Amino acid sequence: MARVKCHKCGHVNEEGQEQCVSCGAGLPKVKIKSKGAARPAEAGGGQQFARGQVVADRYTVQQLIGRGGMGCIYRVQDKLLGEAVALKTLLPQFVKDQVVVERFFNEAKIARRLAHPGIVRVHDIGSADGTVYISMEFLEGRSLRGILDNLPLGARMPLGQVLRVFDELCAALEYAHRFTIHRDIKPENVMILPDGSVKLMDFGISKLMANTRLTGASVVMGTPFYMSPEQLRNSRDVDQRADLYSVGVMLYEVLTGNLPTGVPKPASQLHPAVPLELDRFIERCVDPEPANRFQTAAELRAALRPILERATAREQATIHRENTPRPARAARSRLAGAVLCMAVAAFMVLGLGVAEQARGRLLADAPTGVADDPAEAEWNLLGALWGQARRMAMPRAESSPDIRAALTEADTRWEQARSRHAADDLAGARALGLGALQCAVAAATWEDGMAFVPPGPAPGTGAWMDGFFIDRTEVTIGAYQRFCEKTGGVFALPPELAGLAGDAATAKMPLCFVTGYEAMAYAAHLGRQLPTEAQWRRAACGDAGTPFPWGDAPREEVWMGYLHPVAHEDTAADVSPYGCRDMLRNVAEWTRTVPGRAADALPEVGDSLLVCGGHYAEPLRSLMAEATAIPFHLRSATVGLRCVRTIPRDLGVISAQLDVLAAAS
Repeated sequence: MARVKCHKCGHVNEEGQEQCVSCGAGLPKVKIKSKGAARPAEAGGGQQFARGQVVADRYTVQQLIGRGGMGCIYRVQDKLLGEAVALKTLLPQFVKDQVVVERFFNEAKIARRLAHPGIVRVHDIGSADGTVYISMEFLEGRSLRGILDNLPLGARMPLGQVLRVFDELCAALEYAHRFTIHRDIKPENVMILPDGSVKLMDFGISKLMANTRLTGASVVMGTPFYMSPEQLRNSRDVDQRADLYSVGVMLYEVLTGNLPTGVPKPASQLHPAVPLELDRFIERCVDPEPANRFQTAAELRAALRPILERATAREQATIHRENTPRPARAARSRLAGAVLCMAVAAFMVLGLGVAEQARGRLLADAPTGVADDPAEAEWNLLGALWGQARRMAMPRAESSPDIRAALTEADTRWEQARSRHAADDLAGARALGLGALQCAVAAATWEDGMAFVPPGPAPGTGAWMDGFFIDRTEVTIGAYQRFCEKTGGVFALPPELAGLAGDAATAKMPLCFVTGYEAMAYAAHLGRQLPTEAQWRRAACGDAGTPFPWGDAPREEVWMGYLHPVAHEDTAADVSPYGCRDMLRNVAEWTRTVPGRAADALPEVGDSLLVCGGHYAEPLRSLMAEATAIPFHLRSATVGLRCVRTIPRDLGVISAQLDVLAAAS
């Protein structure tokens, strides 16, 4: 059956509705086809042109090298230029959209005016074979995003290399800002060539200083995690300082592996190689007030240069010392010092920068007596960490049934693991032992107000999931208001709730009208995340995938049909197997899952996030019902959130976490 999506709040209504059941707005005529209908973008395997095909009598297709939500990029041979170029095309379903085509060509028109070694060069624009295209310089290299994604676990780019990349990026922006604002600075749009030089790409949503026609008021364009507050509100009137804000966000991410959402820690606290002066530099870049930021790319680059020069000098001094011959004793002393430094750093940053080194050190130092058997050494390390976590949890377990239950689960799984180990099934023993360790770590790091979901299979798929904590109740309006106050005005109560601020009864109601981006920022300031769809379902339904909190059959008599305070006394029936309340009957909840993408993929403008659970404004539904995909920038009266904290699985990270916890207790 076809369904109709509300243009105002994004709620998907059943066919036949004239008004949205969520917000009351009149429904559009456009209908959403049921899941399984062919998507035009996927026709032909998601590729418009085949290898060897000639486009516009000029470009011979060699291979598909990239694909996004709106277009493809091919490596082609340009017969006119006699060289390989990149051909960027728009997917057929967008060719008839005049606004999209105009923005697509806007990229080429802007880039053709930019002649700078740090900006990708555009050759030609045109239309042929049912599509439109831009041909541009073909770059051998990798995007900054590709480099970050391929770093070993816990590794970071060297500080000097990072600062050289950003120095060149600022040089390109200094030139580009004479003509345009990029408005989508992010790692995906920065290419690093084999010689280390930098190219800035994708001016597709830029605007020329003299052209405001393409971007109307209240239209938000860009990638929200990198966008300044003023750009989130309205993309039309931003200036070059919005790009400089994005540079600061990206620099923080490259240095720490995290995005500075919520109230972030200084970069130097997350990565010991970051100097304190970079903290102040980043803080100025991402100041919510444009007047407090660097005002031009030239000013930003001038402030970065001294930090780059000192980092380069330190690198050269280190290389000189390492290349200088040393006596054997001095070499041994230097090695011992390096090992000690690695251990200390692991404990300081909780595995964010050196988890792998910590893990290797722990395996090497474990008193196993079988140093030549890594699997046996890892087994002994699992046991040592399990025992350490268990001992740390015992004092609190005396007064907490939940912690006692987690320890019982840890003991049961450890006995099963020992049985596998005795049978020489080391792989099975390690898997069970890791589950036991995660349960023990959960007991040691227990947080009031959260429920623990132990490692186990995902309902419906059987895929194995790590253990995690999840909020027992939905986030309240009061909790979100406190978050907004901490951010100093960067975030504010949704306009629909602004008039209710300060009311004690309202503060206990579940938060709604927040966008997916705001929900992610709220979770991040607590050091948490939104759940994935799989995490949400397991917390709601348990391992068996029970469709209702009370069993397999619906019970209409427990339906309330109106929004009620969090953990209201009349909601006792709506409690999941793991103790989570109101997952069915109050508000539906954002997840961080983008349909068809990896669970941790960051959404971009135009993307949707899956929303799980029932809500007060619709009939009773199964917890296992299909999730609804809602554009993550939309607000709805029926969508709220709760947060999760995943238990780590890396032994180095777990060891560092336990040591820091022990030092603080």
